[in-house]
Formats: sequence, structure tokens, C-alpha cells
Amino acid sequence: MLRYTNLRPFDGQGEAQARQGRSEMYRLLMGLNPALREQQGKAGDIIAHQGDTSSFFMLVLEGWIALFKSLDDGETQIVDLLIDGDFALVTSSAAEIIPYSVEALEDVRYLAFSKDMVNGPEPEAAILRSHLAATITVTQSRTAELLLRVGHASAETRICFALLELYLRLEEIGKVEGASFHIPMTQKHLGQFTGLSNVHVSRTLRRLARNGLLRTSARTNIEIRDIEAVCRIAELDMEELRAEIIPKT
Repeated sequence: MLRYTNLRPFDGQGEAQARQGRSEMYRLLMGLNPALREQQGKAGDIIAHQGDTSSFFMLVLEGWIALFKSLDDGETQIVDLLIDGDFALVTSSAAEIIPYSVEALEDVRYLAFSKDMVNGPEPEAAILRSHLAATITVTQSRTAELLLRVGHASAETRICFALLELYLRLEEIGKVEGASFHIPMTQKHLGQFTGLSNVHVSRTLRRLARNGLLRTSARTNIEIRDIEAVCRIAELDMEELRAEIIPKT
């Protein structure tokens, strides 16, 4: 049986707690390497290129980042999205070829740091390893759930699932107000995330809006108007998905 979540009132506490969590990670990293400097990127900047040889971790302080794979013919697939507070491992010493490109979807702030900072004996390093382990677990869960739908589900199911995943992740950091949230993604980006063409995304969003399930404005503002119906189409239990993809802190 599917279960649905009550839409949480916006009170600002989630965003304040998320900022506090990011500040704590920032403090830990700076304690391990006082010379570490915040880096910034503009919308559209490629932070790392698929096929390059490099190895680093990154902590997103603010903004959205896409990890995407490209084929020789120019076709691309977004394999994951990073938002405020997310960690990512951009390859490692065991596989030094970067498997995807890293692109800023909007203006971003982030820290890039080496595996040596994480593998040290300091207590701060142990805390970071714990957070990184949690990140790997929820990233695998996100990927598995989306891949299942991209491989076997309809366009409506893919779009509904993607929006609910983003809704839950943004809700956790206090960036959902009622049933409304902002995603700095064009229809092209949403298609690259769900394996659909721009035309298919546009038609699907219009159909969902026409049926009273969603409302979109300015291309990047989303309102879920019927959470139960959207959950049914996405074929998910919201509480189970929340437990899978939201890291415990």
C-alpha cells in the first residue's frame, strides 16, 4: 500500500539546520586544512570534464551541480544532481579517469578536497568519513530508484518520480514552501535526468498540469497540487523513499 506524506509547513527551521550542518562540515574541513579555499562557479561552468585524470572530493556549499555522461554524438545523461550540503567523490585513486562531467546549473560555491584529508587519523577525518559513507549509500539509492523507472516506466512516472525526489531533498534543507519549490533546470535538463526528449518533457508536464496534478511557472518553479496522485504515478511510497534517500545526520 502506498503511503503519502503530509506537506510540511514552511517555518525556516529546516533551512537553518541545513546551514548549520554545512557550517559544521566547513569547520571540519578547514580544521584539517586551514589553507583550503572556497571555490565558485557560474551557471554553465564545467568544473571537471569527463575523461580527465584527477581525484578529489567536493562539498557543495550552495547551488546546484549536475554530474553528466556524454556520448560521442553529443547525447548526454544527467546521472545525479547535487544540491546544498551534498558530498561527491569525483573519481578516486583507484580509478583516476573522471567518469562524468561536473557542471554548475546555477552560481555555486563549493569546497574541493583530497582523499588525504579524509584518510587521516584526526577525529575530524573520522566524522567526514562517516558522512561520506552515508552519502555513498543514499546516492546509490537515488540512482537505483531513478534507473528502475528510466528503464521500465512511462514518461509520466519518470517525471513524477524525479520531481518527488527533488521535493524530498529540498524539503530536508528547508527549501520547500508548502508544496512549492524551485529547481534551476530547463526542460532539457529534466529530459537529460529522466531519459526523455525536450518535446516529451514538455508534453508530459502540460498533461500533468492539465489534470490538476502539478503547476509550473517560469520553467523552474514547481507546485505539487495533488501529492497522492503524483505518488501513485511515480509508483512510490514517500516515507520509504525519504528513508532511502535522505541521509541520517
